[in-house]
Amino acid sequence: MIEIKRLNKYKLINFKKIINSDIEGEIFVTNGKVITNVSDASSFTEIDCKKGIVAPGFIDVQVNGLGECNFWDVDNLTFEKIDLLRKELAKCGVVAFCPTIITAPKDKILKTIDYINAYLKTAHKPIGARIIGIHLEGVFITNYGVHKKEYSLSKLNIEDISPFIQENVVMFTYAPELDKDGAVKKYLASKNILASIGHSLANYSQGIEAIKKHGYDVVTHMFNVLKGVEGFSHRVKEKCNLALLEEKLNNNNRIDPINDGIVLSLLQEPNVLCMVIADGIHVCKEALEFLIKKKGKEYVSLVSDQVSSIFYNEMASKGMLGGGQSTLDMCIKNLIKWKICSVDDALYMASVPIAKRLKVVQDMGFGTVTKGNPANLVIWNTEKNTVLGTIIGENVFLNR
Repeated sequence: MIEIKRLNKYKLINFKKIINSDIEGEIFVTNGKVITNVSDASSFTEIDCKKGIVAPGFIDVQVNGLGECNFWDVDNLTFEKIDLLRKELAKCGVVAFCPTIITAPKDKILKTIDYINAYLKTAHKPIGARIIGIHLEGVFITNYGVHKKEYSLSKLNIEDISPFIQENVVMFTYAPELDKDGAVKKYLASKNILASIGHSLANYSQGIEAIKKHGYDVVTHMFNVLKGVEGFSHRVKEKCNLALLEEKLNNNNRIDPINDGIVLSLLQEPNVLCMVIADGIHVCKEALEFLIKKKGKEYVSLVSDQVSSIFYNEMASKGMLGGGQSTLDMCIKNLIKWKICSVDDALYMASVPIAKRLKVVQDMGFGTVTKGNPANLVIWNTEKNTVLGTIIGENVFLNR
């Protein structure tokens, strides 16, 4: 059961620690902003954190849908479904997210962008997680997964991509080998749009060129729908063969620049941010542990790749994995339960690394607990290993 309160003045009490914060001591919030050094706290409503951890609220930049809401199906998308999705995300600790649109006919993508923008212009209710912008995933891809090949485009230059650069588009995922001279990456950067690697058949040498020559430094869902290494599997423990990756990463002479894939490039280059779906299905726990150990918490960011239950079940009936059903808090719980990393690091990876890369997130003050910034927080119950509460400005969501 979720209890929703709208509070002008409140105080967080009885917490163990704060993650990624410059605040020492108590946390007060007035008019939705974090303040300190309050002389008279008698008028502040107390929120008991039950000896949990206060952390920056989670940021999920890959939300395709949830429940009955499907951002890919604009003809059946309603404002009410988006409202409900935002509430459900807030319940799970998510304070900000990107509606994600995958490969489809150009007119359908533009229609969906227009619909989401119409929602943003009319949605004034403080009902849940904030939409920070739109994530376009696909179209310019070479590796398809559940994306429909017939709608993909293999030619990519500024002229090709510019029709998709509409209001509130903040992130674009595509195959970097299609951007042969790096002009598209520079163009997107000039628009403050994060260019991210995904759905790529690039080999190792193409991956290194994209990273070192053209400046690509983010991947949307690490391991998934990316050219890997023969003999390695990121999904099945028995076929994982992490020793093979270690051998190649420790000895460049063992790398085959043509036959080994971009996955090896992304692991080798230390400054690449790897977003990953930590549900144990898209990526097995052994591969997750390897990734986090290899990259460190600053260069791993959690995403859910959530889809509507209708689409997920439809793909499952065909024997395909079509997105996720694990919310971000469930992914965090997995990392803690499997002892892959500490609680602090799991919470950190759910917000801070992507906040450092996505400009719109920085401008809105997400990813940190700082005096003067909007309050976008999560309270993590360490005893039950779950979200106790989510705070988005004046709106407090408590799980009871």
